[in-house]
Amino acid sequence: MIIDEVTYINTFGWVPVEDVVAGVQGRAAHTNVIITGRDAHPSLIDIADTVTEMRKVKHAYDAGIPARRGIEY
Repeated sequence: MIIDEVTYINTFGWVPVEDVVAGVQGRAAHTNVIITGRDAHPSLIDIADTVTEMRKVKHAYDAGIPARRGIEY
């Protein structure tokens, strides 16, 4: 199960972190959980199997290349 960018709903206060934690804890034991997004709450890091945080180092936008289907959207 990938919960993409879930950290933002907690950071912005849209969904309490406890609700997300409860949802992840209720998963089947064989389900691998991957959480992405910046500033993951420590309780999310504790229960997830994998946590990633990406940051831009270089992007085609910087060279004037517009968004492309299949890459940016």
